[in-house]
Amino acid sequence: MTLELRSGLARIQGAAPAPSEEIGLLRRRAFVERGVAMIELSDVVDPWTKQAVINEARRQLERKAEVTVPAPAAPAPATAPRRRPRR
Repeated sequence: MTLELRSGLARIQGAAPAPSEEIGLLRRRAFVERGVAMIELSDVVDPWTKQAVINEARRQLERKAEVTVPAPAAPAPATAPRRRPRR
């Protein structure tokens, strides 16, 4: 039998962080199934490689942000009042 403690804050508290073993499995699965590499910068020891990973991530994420974030709508141009046609 498991004892589960609940409080008024439980609904906004969020889930507990996943253990590092579970994160490792998720990283492997993402790479094998989707070709997505999730690299923790703290795992990269070579400074040149670390900077290359940072640069590539910034390049790709900034490009995607430009595509997915719509630009603010431009205000409608002011138009002159319409004249009624002569008869």
